[in-house]
Amino acid sequence: MQDEIVEVKIQKRSIHLIVWLVPFIALVIGGWMLYRYYSNLGPQIQITFQSSGGLEPKHSYVKFREVKVGRVERIEILKKGVRVYARVNKDILPFLNETTKFWIVKPEIGLGKVRGLDALMSGAYIQMSAKLGKRSKFIFQGLEEPPLIEDERGSTVRLQASSSFALEAGMPVYYKQLRVGAVKKIDLAPDGQKVHIYLFIKHPYDRFINDTSRFWNIKSVRLELTDEGLEVRMGSISQMLMGGVGFATKDLGQKSRISLQRPFILYPSKSEALQKKLGLPREQFVRFLLDFDAGTGYLGIGSPVRFEGYKVGEVEDVVSFFDLEHRRIDSKVLIRLDVSAFQNSPKISGMDALRKAVQKGLKAKLEQSNILTKSLFVNLVFEKEGGQLKPLANGVYALPTLPYQKGKLLEHLDKILTKLENLPIERALDAFSRLLEKNQEPLRQSLLSLHRTLSSVRKLLESNETKALPKDLHATLTQLQRALREFALLARGYDANSTFKAQLTQTLYDIDRSAKSLHKVLLKLDKKPNALIFGD
Repeated sequence: MQDEIVEVKIQKRSIHLIVWLVPFIALVIGGWMLYRYYSNLGPQIQITFQSSGGLEPKHSYVKFREVKVGRVERIEILKKGVRVYARVNKDILPFLNETTKFWIVKPEIGLGKVRGLDALMSGAYIQMSAKLGKRSKFIFQGLEEPPLIEDERGSTVRLQASSSFALEAGMPVYYKQLRVGAVKKIDLAPDGQKVHIYLFIKHPYDRFINDTSRFWNIKSVRLELTDEGLEVRMGSISQMLMGGVGFATKDLGQKSRISLQRPFILYPSKSEALQKKLGLPREQFVRFLLDFDAGTGYLGIGSPVRFEGYKVGEVEDVVSFFDLEHRRIDSKVLIRLDVSAFQNSPKISGMDALRKAVQKGLKAKLEQSNILTKSLFVNLVFEKEGGQLKPLANGVYALPTLPYQKGKLLEHLDKILTKLENLPIERALDAFSRLLEKNQEPLRQSLLSLHRTLSSVRKLLESNETKALPKDLHATLTQLQRALREFALLARGYDANSTFKAQLTQTLYDIDRSAKSLHKVLLKLDKKPNALIFGD
């Protein structure tokens, strides 16, 4: 059987256009999505910080008005600090200008300060604060702390103090027990002597701040031995736990005046802030140097400077040296004096008013403030001879002083008690007893005669004839009887065995014993002034 050969015909197959339609549509959609992505892609910004603060590329975000508006793309290490590259949304482009500020938010928890709790779960992020502007900007220097003033309405108040009183940013500010602001920033003054505390007071409470406002630390607990006794000063329990600043304004009728160039004083306690003020309401402190040749051993740092009972300053430092040639201790005392206390009008400056007072005899002297502790304070008094203020370096002036005179109270008491001890009490009692014994018989005869006279007067008053006399005469006789009776009782009380003699004798002996005991106590106080408080 012969094989049959089948002829194979090859025919070209036509490709349907629908096969290419699907990838074409996918390509168009992808291109459209790519176009939308790049068309909506915002600008890239650069922010420089001292450290990354926990930021992570591709994870940490940028937040503006509580809305996520960008994401950190990468972080570059610099010689000093880091540079963060972040891509932000296109719609915030009008806010990228000279008013824009960036800072890193991370969780912070402490007494009186809870901040960045949302970063506790999501991690650190960059917070943005800005206003609309015309000139765009894409390179920024980040802040290490939140800005002093944000978008909230209010005013910034600057305080000045000798220390920070353990205040921290975020602690509350109270006015009449209402929370009206917060501590925003704490800086050391350029001269290193003072601390500047910046407060942000919300509107409308900032209108209650003027020249009569006083600020104080409400966290402190102070134990003080004052002229009135031992005092414990503290705030409420909640305020002590949280800390913060309180303020009060004496005259709300004055116009609000807030200037960062004129700081308010931050006092350690409310009692010190609200104490009576001499002169103009706004303090103006100037440093003065005092020279003393004795007594400064009992003058402590922080001791008050007073004028006519008003506290007008405090002691800042005491430097002492022993002078072997004269056998004394020479000291230089640096005080901080409120010169506004000497102003009676804003037309004259505090320094000019003080200068005139010094020319008329105002001088500084050391005086004892407490007999138990022998503590001293600086008292400003007027003397006949005037003086001059001498300018020294760094804005310090030399103030005239008077020599120190040791307190004479104990010395006077000792002299009085010595005189009491030297009184001839026993001889006086013996002489008094002999006087009574010598005159005992005449005194007894006088008493008998007086008794007979009283009996006669009594019979006379009881008779009907006497009762018939005019009322005035009868009353006179009655008064005579009463006077004679009182005289008899008095005379009877002065005989040798009378109660008067016994009581007088006992009293004189008690005075003698008390004088001796008190003399010993004064000697002990002179050697150890705080013995009454802490014992031997």
